[in-house]
Amino acid sequence: MALELFMKEKLLSLHGVQRINDMEGKEVFEVRGKFFSIHDYMSLYDMEGKELAKIHKKVFSLHETHFIEMDGKELTELRTKLFHPFNQEIDRPEIGWQIRGNFLEHDFSIYDKEDQLRAVVHRKYISLGEGYQITITSDEDVVLVLAIIVALERIMADRRNARESGAIAAGTTAAAHANQQSENDQN
Repeated sequence: MALELFMKEKLLSLHGVQRINDMEGKEVFEVRGKFFSIHDYMSLYDMEGKELAKIHKKVFSLHETHFIEMDGKELTELRTKLFHPFNQEIDRPEIGWQIRGNFLEHDFSIYDKEDQLRAVVHRKYISLGEGYQITITSDEDVVLVLAIIVALERIMADRRNARESGAIAAGTTAAAHANQQSENDQN
């Protein structure tokens, strides 16, 4: 039996907490983050407060890398160099899964090594707000699927922030250049 969950678009609030609900709006999981720590930690908890998975960012790396740990063991990692604008597919051989689809639009699926569907993530607007509908085909996959989604969302958020700060920097540089050109034209 498939499990249907909903996660709001914004990964974490200003309080560093994001709740994952069932489709009736009941809170079933919680993501807590520490974004200003050295390793940029996020953890997935059940509603009793038990930590189920930890997602953390590698501090020094050419490519942004996020590790997923469960039960104190590193299971897999996701890194930005794996993302390609045309071929959006990630192989995770260490867990036997492949993630395919449009990560930027939050519309992707997760398959196992036998090409059996494990989960589907689809952007959707429902009464709970705009976010992602998550359909997980097996109860045993819930925590790992949610940890992967949280890591992918964090990578996408980091990319958006980098683009925006780059655009701001480029805009500032262009404005400064235009002002200098104007001053030169007046002299």
